[in-house]
Amino acid sequence: MSNIRSSGGKPSPLFWVLGAFLVLLFATGGASRTDVQSLVILRPASVIVCAMALMTLRQEHPAGRKWLLGSFVAVFGLALLHVIPLPPALWQSLAGRQDLVDVEKLAGLSDIWRPLALAPMNGWHALLSLFVPLAVLLLGIQLNRDDLFRLLPLLIALAGISGLLGLLQAIGDPQSALYFYRITNNGSAVGLFANRNHAATLLACLFPMLSLFASTAKGTNDEVRLRQLVAAAIAIVLVPLILVTGSRSGLVSAVIGILGACLLYRRPTDVRTVRRGSPDRIKVVPILGGLAVISLGFLTFFFSRAEAIERLFAAASGEDSRTDFWVVSLDLFWKYFPWGSGSGSFVEAFQIIEPTYLLDATYLNRAHNDWVEIAVTFGLAGVIGLALASAAFFWRSYNLWRNADRGRRYVAFGRLASVCIAMIAIASISDYPLRTPTMMGVFAIFALWFTESGRERSISGSTDRGGT
Repeated sequence: MSNIRSSGGKPSPLFWVLGAFLVLLFATGGASRTDVQSLVILRPASVIVCAMALMTLRQEHPAGRKWLLGSFVAVFGLALLHVIPLPPALWQSLAGRQDLVDVEKLAGLSDIWRPLALAPMNGWHALLSLFVPLAVLLLGIQLNRDDLFRLLPLLIALAGISGLLGLLQAIGDPQSALYFYRITNNGSAVGLFANRNHAATLLACLFPMLSLFASTAKGTNDEVRLRQLVAAAIAIVLVPLILVTGSRSGLVSAVIGILGACLLYRRPTDVRTVRRGSPDRIKVVPILGGLAVISLGFLTFFFSRAEAIERLFAAASGEDSRTDFWVVSLDLFWKYFPWGSGSGSFVEAFQIIEPTYLLDATYLNRAHNDWVEIAVTFGLAGVIGLALASAAFFWRSYNLWRNADRGRRYVAFGRLASVCIAMIAIASISDYPLRTPTMMGVFAIFALWFTESGRERSISGSTDRGGT
């Protein structure tokens, strides 16, 4: 097990495989819809990467993360159960199916085997979407600690590219080719996503990531100073970029992210006092960098006109009356209790009981509250799963922030992950960021960082017993 704990050296081949998969994921997985053409590339690639990861998986790799993998297997198994056809008598006895049973009898189709999911095809889409985080997890648990932490600058770079693309979208034509998805928030800075809220959530997560990136700098004084300058420059640009998105939930997430960044930052300790380069050059680089950041910030703010703040204080419109959707969604929970309406079936279940005052030319694609939607579609099992996951998160976070040695790098990454996971959980109260493949993969990396301290205890236990 020493290879898991090793430090130093070049990245392993598996790191490059995971890095390439993340690049593909950001390029093709920014939408939550099931009819996006890029899924034709992403989903087969996810299955292939999962198969490759299983071929290299060894018995010691899941050490310290068995509960994480076990939780994912439970979610995967539950989604699979929702697409398995059931005997007609059993399916007809499930709560909430009586209206459909009456329709089937009138159509003479009462003997058909149907799965638990009201929309079977969407149930299969939901199941197949899980291969993205599974691929990240299977590769991630095989990485040594250095490779796992090397994912931080890669995520920062990919999220930064999405943000810069969003800037170009905001100052350009709302119908330009810079928007990668047909159904999107034209005119807003969505970046590599289709939804501005999802783009803003990822940008907000950059604040704590940049804080840790600056805190873990190593090398000479000049190298550490340069890394801190880069982190500060990106962080300053993030503020106008999030305003460009026009996302109110992203603005709230940004505030949380900045607070988390303040808690995470520590002055770098592994610094060597070595004089390198010309003193004049050392002085000029920060000045030029600072001027570039300020200029970009003002330009971004000018073109964006702080749309997120404008929308924050704007009067609620029909599309923003999400509380009405949530009330109806809670009625759905009890209608299909305890089994739920089935994975991926929220839209169809909602349309069955949608009140007339909510009917208009548009349709509701999600509950815009992922906590509620999981409860509706997965029923009691979904509620129990959310409760257990929340309890595990709070317990592990308490240990990381209260009892752990903050000087250890894996503790710092665990704390970073706890902040980002909390931000995504809060964003999910009014949206659905984890319905996009990109955010699924990013969340899987956060989960790996979050559980790294458990792997450390497993390694230490093996060493104490005479293991390697």
